[in-house]
Amino acid sequence: MKILVFIFFSLGISTLAFGQEIYSSHPEVLDCPNDSFYLDWDNGKTAYKIKSDTANFNLGATKGAYTTLYYGNKSIVIKYQNKIPYGQYMYFTLQSPLNKQVIRVGFDAQPSIFNKQYLSENSSKVKFNIPETYELANVIWMLSPCGQRANDLNKNGNYYLKVQQFFHSHLNHPIFKKLDFPDSLYFNKYYDFRENSFAFNFKNPKPGSTDCKLLYNGPYYYVYGSEFADSSLFGKLLPLIEDFARKSNFRKFYNHNLVYYKKEIERQEKFMPVKGMWYWLEDEFQKPKYNSYKVVFSPLIKGSHSTQRYSSFLEYPKIYNEMIMFVCGPNRYDNDSSLTDKQKEGLLSGVVFTEIDHNYVNPATNKYAKEIEEIFKNRTKWVDENLGNRNYRRGIDVFNEYMTHAVFCLYAIDKYEIDLANFIIKHRESMMVEKRGFSKFIGFSEQLLRLHKQAPKIKSIDLYPSIVEWCKQQN
Repeated sequence: MKILVFIFFSLGISTLAFGQEIYSSHPEVLDCPNDSFYLDWDNGKTAYKIKSDTANFNLGATKGAYTTLYYGNKSIVIKYQNKIPYGQYMYFTLQSPLNKQVIRVGFDAQPSIFNKQYLSENSSKVKFNIPETYELANVIWMLSPCGQRANDLNKNGNYYLKVQQFFHSHLNHPIFKKLDFPDSLYFNKYYDFRENSFAFNFKNPKPGSTDCKLLYNGPYYYVYGSEFADSSLFGKLLPLIEDFARKSNFRKFYNHNLVYYKKEIERQEKFMPVKGMWYWLEDEFQKPKYNSYKVVFSPLIKGSHSTQRYSSFLEYPKIYNEMIMFVCGPNRYDNDSSLTDKQKEGLLSGVVFTEIDHNYVNPATNKYAKEIEEIFKNRTKWVDENLGNRNYRRGIDVFNEYMTHAVFCLYAIDKYEIDLANFIIKHRESMMVEKRGFSKFIGFSEQLLRLHKQAPKIKSIDLYPSIVEWCKQQN
């Protein structure tokens, strides 16, 4: 689809930039004698009546994008000239015999930009990967003062020892002085650094290359936080990160471990059968629909996970939706020799499932938002403050966490033999109550399972009224 963007005329247009977005105004009032104007989209010219209110006309910003504004017998070509992925906006004042209107023609900043080749290569697929730049971020964080103090990183196994041995002579690098934060800031800084590394790529991506130049060149431009990735903690420290990668021979380390990474990816695919989860969730919730999934992980991640969603137009109005999960590796339970492979699969499936289904649960919850906020306003009835979980301050956030993990228990009942399903559910209950402090989770999950067993053909999304009513009764 053609993307609407703006040219900055040399005719004295006033231009104002906020951050990296650019705003400008056409210097003249445009005369529209027929009380209409037109914008040229991919499907041709679209007519708009001039009204007395203001109006915005926006699509996404991409290289070479443009549109044409027609008024009377004249026209203006509006081209995108800002730095990808940032937005660019132009204001026009239109005067007709009946009304005067201000319109804003612009193209919004893009969290991701997928070309046709990318869409073709990824549609209907689940992909697992340990990206090189993402592993660089995990290695640096592990070696940092924050990482050395942390208990949420995987510090067991041969790979962790390899990291320590290979990079120990570079621990005095100045990057590490920038990664020493108070414990109260730890998780926000950790995610800001780790996840946003995913938006950067080595200039020469070929295995064995020693070129450590990192580029912010897509297809992802936003991953985590309130700003785009080039303004994140990782983006701001980019010169030091490149310097560390070069001086420490990080790319040599990564290349030497490619065989190990390949084996871990194969194990991750085995223990996290994402395609089955994908189909099950879309059947249970009906929407939203996703076109592809990616599982991004590092052997150094232990228990801090996140998810992100991206969209792109295929052909208007069809949209390509992609989901990415950032999770731990399959080595999380390797130290427990008592677990069978199927038990490992069940436990590791819970890791990625509870990231995936937030993307289905949260939109479904919004329909009941006011009622849920009222039910969960006394947070201490639902969360043990002594066990943390301060990230879930709103009532709706607490409910979503309950629902997300309880829906996984429904999935376990549907997908596994009863003994294995019960083992998985008991493990989930213990984690939620004893480790995370969601004190009423066992009762919540049992009630959802009871509702499911009473009417097994009823979809999860249709159980909301009953489980919300159960929550109300707990108060």
